[in-house]
Amino acid sequence: MLRPLLLAFGIPASFLSYGQAARLVFNSAGTAVNQHPFVVFNPAANSGTYLVLDNSNANAITMVGAVTANVPIIKSEREENKVRWATGAATGTYMVPFATGTTVAGTAIPLTVNKTSAGAGSGSLIFSTYNSLSIGTGVPSGWDNNNYRPSDVTHMNDMPSGTVNNSANAIDRFWIIDPGQAPYAYTTPPGVTITFGFEPSESVINGGNSAGLNSTNGNLVAQRFNSSLNKWYDILPLGTQTGNTVGGVTPPTTGDFFRSWTLSNSLLPLPIQLVEWNGTCEGKVVKLTWTTASEQDNAFFTIERSRDAADWSAIGTVPGAGNSSGMLSYSFMDADPQGMAYYRLRQTDINGNTTVSAAITAGCTRDNGTTIVNAWDDGDFLYLVVSSTVDAVYDLVLTDAQGKLLLTRASQAIHTGHTTLQVDKRNIATGIYLVQLVNDTDRQSRRVHLE
Repeated sequence: MLRPLLLAFGIPASFLSYGQAARLVFNSAGTAVNQHPFVVFNPAANSGTYLVLDNSNANAITMVGAVTANVPIIKSEREENKVRWATGAATGTYMVPFATGTTVAGTAIPLTVNKTSAGAGSGSLIFSTYNSLSIGTGVPSGWDNNNYRPSDVTHMNDMPSGTVNNSANAIDRFWIIDPGQAPYAYTTPPGVTITFGFEPSESVINGGNSAGLNSTNGNLVAQRFNSSLNKWYDILPLGTQTGNTVGGVTPPTTGDFFRSWTLSNSLLPLPIQLVEWNGTCEGKVVKLTWTTASEQDNAFFTIERSRDAADWSAIGTVPGAGNSSGMLSYSFMDADPQGMAYYRLRQTDINGNTTVSAAITAGCTRDNGTTIVNAWDDGDFLYLVVSSTVDAVYDLVLTDAQGKLLLTRASQAIHTGHTTLQVDKRNIATGIYLVQLVNDTDRQSRRVHLE
């Protein structure tokens, strides 16, 4: 029948379910508005709605006649309005014929997920997509994705400053592709390759987005938010734009398969981040090194130093590359470090705009004192090499990037010369952490990357 199926129950956890091996079939000879069947989730339902496909076959959604992937079929427009496809251990190409909410049936934005490996457990893949309709405006009205982030996304910030909203360089839409929602979660996510269909107007809505994001430039790439690290850019952006799709989006490992996705400008992705920013002591000189993944109109870097992380002084500059889409490495030598200090980078573009990196600590041992001179992870243990001119006792403290205490080791003996400390970290997730040695008179800190 050529009419919409309206999911507008307005009650908690509403379901439209199909038995095992059943199919949801859309059959029509027409494709224009009001000429084909489509599904509309109620955008005002606060508790959300499920469309359940309890059939692991890729044909559980079938389109017949003139209806194809390029016809708008399923309008979600809320994070909570979800298609739960019980894909289980099956593999294959699963296509959800999503639509935007800009007309009665919207514009087709098909989402295709090719399961290349089964994963572990009899799980489901859960899908939804939405733009600023979800904040109750009635029409897609907001270029600022920060106003309607998915529930697991904490920011849309740029890097290296980590404070500037970079929504202008993201398309005005999010997608949820979730292999881990309880009680339907995979114990190990499947391997996937994803193709996103998108509506070009959502890259320029209200004029708030940057010119470089315009979908006609061919610069769109896919990014997912790592909710464990609170980062968009712990891996490089994925995929390639062809017309109104971004395809070939393959997370490098199943551990990189997180739920919340968007499309961003490859010239200024979410966010531009320093892939590396480190300081080490070499003799009596502090060597500062950093790597950028891409640059746009980057004029130069200013290296700043502080004793207290409050008052900063510029100690040198390094020219930027201008524009680059590849990895570039930089270094700077602080020939007069004067013990331990804080360092940060101030990046200045050709228009004079600046962004500031996170601060790191680095330094060389003074005539009298204690410092952490090296740290590494062998897979099971974190090792610290501590240099000291006196015997001392410190408590060892490990925290995450948000300051959450993960472990303490009291009364660690530090001897004159070099002392190696070993810390069991096998129950701690991969990420960047802060290790500190603390006693009544001193505090030494170092960032460490745990594998």
